[in-house]
Amino acid sequence: MWFKMFNGLKQTGLQMGRLRVVCVGMLICLWSPTNWVLAQDAPPSTVCKAFDFRALAFSINEVQTREKRALEWLSRYGKDCPFPEIEAIRSNVAVWLGTANTEKVHQTVKALYLSKKPSDSQLQVSKNTSTAPVIQAAGSLKADTKPDAKNAADTVSTAPKKVKKLANKVDEKIAGSKEFALRESEIAQCLPEELVTWNDGEKDGKMLSPKMLYVYDHQGAPSYVSEDAVFSVLQQAALAWDQCGGQNAVMLKRDVFDDGDSAKITVQWSDKEKLGTIGLANLTKKILTLSPDAFANLRKANANRNLMETLQMVVSHEVGHFQGLIAHSRRCVDVLSYYSNEAGEKCSIRGKGAMPQNFEYRSLLPTACDIQRCRIANGF
Repeated sequence: MWFKMFNGLKQTGLQMGRLRVVCVGMLICLWSPTNWVLAQDAPPSTVCKAFDFRALAFSINEVQTREKRALEWLSRYGKDCPFPEIEAIRSNVAVWLGTANTEKVHQTVKALYLSKKPSDSQLQVSKNTSTAPVIQAAGSLKADTKPDAKNAADTVSTAPKKVKKLANKVDEKIAGSKEFALRESEIAQCLPEELVTWNDGEKDGKMLSPKMLYVYDHQGAPSYVSEDAVFSVLQQAALAWDQCGGQNAVMLKRDVFDDGDSAKITVQWSDKEKLGTIGLANLTKKILTLSPDAFANLRKANANRNLMETLQMVVSHEVGHFQGLIAHSRRCVDVLSYYSNEAGEKCSIRGKGAMPQNFEYRSLLPTACDIQRCRIANGF
């Protein structure tokens, strides 16, 4: 599916339009409250490094051997592993080990995590001084948000699977506004009447495969977008969409090993077809394409725009199509949404709320409604 660009670029955002093929594009109103720092490198003095565990996992093709070596590594280094490092391993072990993430590995990592988890006050200090490569999600997916009691039976929460959130320093006036509070509520809850789409394409169906491996090739990417940044964005989208019921993993092209159980989806940067799109999910060819030119235009239009937030939104949207969501949501906040169609009809906000002009309303990761719709489409 596509993110298609209209002709006009605006300082406050990039307008997207509708495709005439299967699906419709979307309107993105961008804002840049802060610079985005994705991760930090661990210093050589750290004995236990999450990066080392990841490198070990990616270096072994055979599943049983990968599981064995992972357990040996945890046994050797785990007891001396700083909490931020073991937290990073816990957050990414399913992605890094794939099918080698057995129950034994899961329980070992969980036990290490619980044994080292500090008190709330200690945890805050640890996060402030961490040297771990913690990969955080950009967006407002609230894993710990609970629906109102009276709506609990009829709502879906994103709580089942934690996805770390980037600590965006949102302007205090925006964060304290009723519009922002409504957005957070819509991201975390899905009311029965809110599962609505634009009916702009084929009906939702099964995900491409119960197991999907997104293979990232950094060749052709803009010079100002790092490989680690894109890899992290892909991981966040994959982990968030796991809540639908499938298994999504991400690997760099150079690290890929033969895994016959997973459908491999190539993630690439290319403007070869010059279709004026930011992102395209080609389900037939199993390719997710990102446009260098589109991101260059975005950057040129507004140097202060947070391109990484845009990238997260685009990737999350396109990965959603591989999960089986074909039509686009008519709920403005959903990552599978677009804001208006060619007839001038607008997307909806709970309680007939108005679209804010000072911040992006669409979520950067799948919302509760995105996940519920996906689970329904896949029979979960």
